[in-house]
Amino acid sequence: MKRLAAMTAVVAMLGGACVTASAAPIFADDFNRAVSASVGNGWSETESDDVDVSIVARSSSDRQMQVRDDDPRGMAWQHTGISTFGYASVSLAYDWAPSNNTEAGDFLWVEWRDGAASGGPWTVIASHALVGPAAHASALHEVLGASDIADFEFRFRVVVDSNNEGALIDNVALSGVTLERGSVQSVPEPGTLALAGLSLVLLSTTAPRSRRLGRSNWGGR
Repeated sequence: MKRLAAMTAVVAMLGGACVTASAAPIFADDFNRAVSASVGNGWSETESDDVDVSIVARSSSDRQMQVRDDDPRGMAWQHTGISTFGYASVSLAYDWAPSNNTEAGDFLWVEWRDGAASGGPWTVIASHALVGPAAHASALHEVLGASDIADFEFRFRVVVDSNNEGALIDNVALSGVTLERGSVQSVPEPGTLALAGLSLVLLSTTAPRSRRLGRSNWGGR
């Protein structure tokens, strides 16, 4: 019984709870609602015509956001108080494609800022050359410095030279990594392994020796 208790203590020494990371959604929009000149869902629009920033059909059953125009340059942004508090890192994913009329020199810019600093500078997340026509591409970017912000803002902005040029955006997803405690055993430190190994060696040699000594004494009576 003493040996079993000692081995149990060694196993407990090797085990323990670990911390695991998991991605959690913060904001998402697939734009799968009615075709409309207004995007809705918290998006703000910079445009000259109502349809420059709008929801258009991607297929018969799918929708996407259109951002176009050169004066003013089309822009769609989220500034509705998205919070990134409690996240170790923040990532932005989206699908994008150039419109049919784009050409060399046209770009889509993806940017973010801390909304608490009203009128503060925007930081570039990514830029994409709009040389259309082309199929949608998927993008995923970690937004460095975007953790623990009460009012996180991001936007899609086009730089084109004609009012019928722009970009198509779909499946926008902002997510963050949270830390959670799990029940998976952690890897012990080298010193702990050495101590545990020594304990097992002592356990394996001490008990059998005691039994052998007992038999010798019995035979001598």
